[in-house]
Amino acid sequence: MDLALRPMSTSQVLDRTFYLYRNNFVLFAGIAVITPALKLIALLVQLKVFGPITMPQQPEAMSPQFMQALVIRALVGTIVGSVVYVVGTALASSATAYAVSMVHLGKTTTIAESYSKVKPIFGRIMGLLCTILFFTMGPLLLSYLLFIAVALSIVSFAKSGGGPAILAVAIIGGLLGFALFIGAIVWIFFALCRYALAVPACTLENLGAMPSIRRSKFLTFGAKGGILGIIFLTGLMTVILTYVFQLPALLASNSMVMTAKTHLSMLATVWIYIADFLGGALAGPIATIALVLVYYDQRVRKEAFDLQLMMEAAGATPPPPPAMAAPGIS
Repeated sequence: MDLALRPMSTSQVLDRTFYLYRNNFVLFAGIAVITPALKLIALLVQLKVFGPITMPQQPEAMSPQFMQALVIRALVGTIVGSVVYVVGTALASSATAYAVSMVHLGKTTTIAESYSKVKPIFGRIMGLLCTILFFTMGPLLLSYLLFIAVALSIVSFAKSGGGPAILAVAIIGGLLGFALFIGAIVWIFFALCRYALAVPACTLENLGAMPSIRRSKFLTFGAKGGILGIIFLTGLMTVILTYVFQLPALLASNSMVMTAKTHLSMLATVWIYIADFLGGALAGPIATIALVLVYYDQRVRKEAFDLQLMMEAAGATPPPPPAMAAPGIS
């Protein structure tokens, strides 16, 4: 435990992450399988209902009915995917955080125990994730709404015959929308780092949604660069691993199983869905494990958490942790 609770660099966090994952593979993969499993079930159900995506061979065949069906399919997929993501992530991330806390501190646990420990706070984790998604994706949604408002304004001016006004609205609205879009993308990465430790805080300290967010803001202050690197590297690993599993289906669909009306046959589509499941199940726990280790690392650095545990083990009463930073901290 002494070696575990020491200040770590980003490379040491990753090294510790792979060490824990390698030595507890069944535990972490078993916990993380729920999110890709729910996603796979949702995708297979949608594939059964809608069938493979069929693209017309001729551009003129893209009728309004076809576009309407495509929009409905995309809308259903977005809604179902969002629900599956929030539910699956709430379960898996919280249970993984508990499991990491146990093995990192030299204890043992099981998949069933990890899920049973977080069951009472499942609703709280759901609310926390929805709040984080709202804060993170809100500016991007506003940029889309601005683009829609500009388009509607241009149509309105065009019907009223306002020639110069159309150009002015298009230029000003387009520039504002583009600036807001770029700012929203930057904010998404910043917010992901800012709120990265909220789930571990909520799970391991039994905090509410907003206190967990404030706790994450405090713990991530000065550590966002390392967190961004961890998120980027683990995300890249997931993409590469998933693509490796999907590659045979993609190659086969270009030669053997591609039909005249589809880009991907039913078999190739199912294969790609299963490859996505395998990639998520195998690589999914890595980011969560790393972020929980960052959570402990920041507590050691800012609150002498290692000394608190030593005093508790010796039977002494540890001092209260330092007060969190002011709400305005970045």
